[in-house]
Order: sequence, then C-alpha cells, then structure tokens
Amino acid sequence: MGVTNFSAEIVTSVPADKMFKACVFDMHILAPKLMPEVVKSASFIGDGCERIEALDNNNFVCKYSLTEGGNLGTKLKSSSYQVKFTPSANGSVGKVDVQIETIDGVEYSAEEIKKDKEGLVATYKAIESHLLANP
Repeated sequence: MGVTNFSAEIVTSVPADKMFKACVFDMHILAPKLMPEVVKSASFIGDGCERIEALDNNNFVCKYSLTEGGNLGTKLKSSSYQVKFTPSANGSVGKVDVQIETIDGVEYSAEEIKKDKEGLVATYKAIESHLLANP
C-alpha cells in the first residue's frame, strides 16, 4: 500500500467561474459527450460515482473522492481530488491535486501517473474547447 500525490495545471482562456461550473457541476454531462472513447457515463452527487467533500463556489474550489469506477478496487484503495480555478488576466488557471492510495501489494508506476495526469489535462482542455465554441 502506498500513497502517491501529483498535480496538473491547466491554463485556459475561459473565466474561472465558467470553467469551475463546467468541470464541477456539468462534468457528468460534458465528459461522456466530449470524450466518449474514455467516459461511457457519469453520475452526479447522490447516487453517483463521486463524493463531494468540500465545495467553495466563491473561491472556485471543490474537493471530492471517487467512490467507484476507474482503477478503484483493482489497483486503488482510494482516489481523491482538489480542483481550484484562479482568475487570470486572460481567463483562468486550473490546478488539480490528486492523491491515490494503492491496494496492498500493488505498485502504481510513474507511467500510470503520467497517463493519469495527461488524461486530466486532456479532459480540462476538451471542456475549454467546448466552452469557447459554445459561449
């Protein structure tokens, strides 16, 4: 069992409030639509696959954990995230901090972490493109 942390930063030309809304509140709709090859379906809070642990709409911060899906149960014991968008002169900067805990005896390689990080960035960039094309 091991705990691994990594972060991804996404610079976007979309304002922080719009990126936050899309990435936190609309992700369950946008992800399957924008990335059907990666996300088959997603659910929102309640009977969904994520548990919101902290939500600060004023500062564009959300902390959540996955409750099912992905590598949970096969490689990972837990997977938690903090998403924060900060306004910038040309839009916003998003930062995603990830903490994963592997199941006893399972190694999560640097290549798997790199792939996860690239997937996060690709997801947020797909959302940015969608928001720019559909203001």
